Amino acid sequence: MTHHISGRLHWDTTHLATPAWMLFLDRQPGTAPTMLPGFDTSQPREASSAAVAHLIGQMLRRETGHWPQQVHVTPLDAGNGYAFVATQEEPA
Repeated sequence: MTHHISGRLHWDTTHLATPAWMLFLDRQPGTAPTMLPGFDTSQPREASSAAVAHLIGQMLRRETGHWPQQVHVTPLDAGNGYAFVATQEEPA
């Protein structure tokens, strides 16, 4: 069965000694997003949308153990991140 994972990838310069990408997953409506414990400094802030989608896939794989089938990204208005929706097959 296919399911969707949504959230945002945020370029954080406030809490880390080195700026990094941090991934937040949406949860139930009315609850705060969940930040994944890992962050990534390998991609620069100016990375292409394709590179960002691949980075999100890598971060989700670390969390779930599975690569998403697709990752769609949309730049956020503030210019400091992306909203995303990933499609993933549930393990059999």
